[in-house]
Amino acid sequence: MPVETRDESVQLLTFKLDDQEYALDLANVVQVVQMVAVTRPPQSAGDVEGIINLHGAVTPVIDTRKRLGLAPKPHDLNTQLLITRANGRILALTVDAVSQVLALASNCIEPSKRIGATLKYLSAVGNVGDRLILILDPNSFLADAPKFDGAN
Repeated sequence: MPVETRDESVQLLTFKLDDQEYALDLANVVQVVQMVAVTRPPQSAGDVEGIINLHGAVTPVIDTRKRLGLAPKPHDLNTQLLITRANGRILALTVDAVSQVLALASNCIEPSKRIGATLKYLSAVGNVGDRLILILDPNSFLADAPKFDGAN
């Protein structure tokens, strides 16, 4: 669901990829876990890193860097999996590090359609002091994610 911009605040979970901050609406976040072993099925799509067993359910892991067109980076001890819910499904996103939960006033959020550029996975940009936070639209970001038998 795209971020709403009314006279209220929006709860976001921010995370980093390189030096850029991104965010998802907290309503779409299930949990954050440390990186675990990922099984890569044969012939999986390019940005599908593989699958994990999440509480007994087979869950696809999306390479967030690849999906956003960023340079690859090997996982390290700080790499985390952001477990998200969108389009009625649960998926894991690899992120460099989860930063914080942030309540952002609606007057600090600029919807992507007002920015003027076509921004494929962005619903809005948050402005916090000198920080710009790219707020992802989980429904479009995860729309073409793979489905595996047993996936949520």
